[in-house]
This record gives sequence, structure tokens and C-alpha cells, in this order.
Amino acid sequence: MAEQNGQDRIDIDLAAALGADAGVSAQCFTVYIPNKDRNGHEIGNQRKWVLEAIQLLSNLNGGATAMPPVEGGWLADDGNIVWENPVVVYSFLLGDRFLQNLPRVREFLHRLGRETNQGEIAFEFADRFYRIRTFDPA
Repeated sequence: MAEQNGQDRIDIDLAAALGADAGVSAQCFTVYIPNKDRNGHEIGNQRKWVLEAIQLLSNLNGGATAMPPVEGGWLADDGNIVWENPVVVYSFLLGDRFLQNLPRVREFLHRLGRETNQGEIAFEFADRFYRIRTFDPA
């Protein structure tokens, strides 16, 4: 047992202790799939986008998970809060395949924003929160 910042820390090979043999993924990519557009209107096809995100991230990283809709809001350009129920889709990265396919991920994110009339599309990576507000043309 070692001490770190005044707290006890246990050094253990958790993968071996629990019988994991598929390696460790330390980086996670998360995308928020909206259910409303920039004007607060239901987009009507959130499920389609959730399934597409899961398929893309599963192909790149070996799997993805979608959380049940959560409640949130974001501040629109007019100063009003748009209340919505986004679905959070996340995937832990496997090797360089995700990085090699960044153009596919970009295409998906920008198409999502464009086709669902978003004020922004949000994603997380490496403990940072990103917003895309200007979408690539079709």
C-alpha cells in the first residue's frame, strides 16, 4: 500500500485480479444526441441519430453505450434556455482506429447538427467539453 496526497492508495493489477483480458481503454468519446432543434421544437427522429451514433462508435471502438434520455438545457443566442432531453452516447477508444476515422466522426457530428437544425452539437473527449456551432455544408 502506498500513500498519495495523504490518502492510502492500493497498487493492484485490477485486470488480472478480476480476470479481464481484453486490454484497458483509458479514453472515452461522448456525444449528446438532442431531441429538440435550436428553436425548441422536437426533431422527431432522435432514435435514428442515437442508433447511427452507436453503430459508428461500435465500428470504430468495438462498442458504444447510450444512456436513457437525461434532462438539460442550453442557452440559445436569443438568451432563452432550450430545455431538452438529450441521449448521451459514449464509447471507450481502442487503439488508433478512432483517430484514423476522425473524418467519419466529423461528418456524422456536422450532419447531425445541420439536419436537425441545432444551435450547437456537444461532445466530450479527454475530460474536455466541446461545442460545434458552425456546421460543414452538405
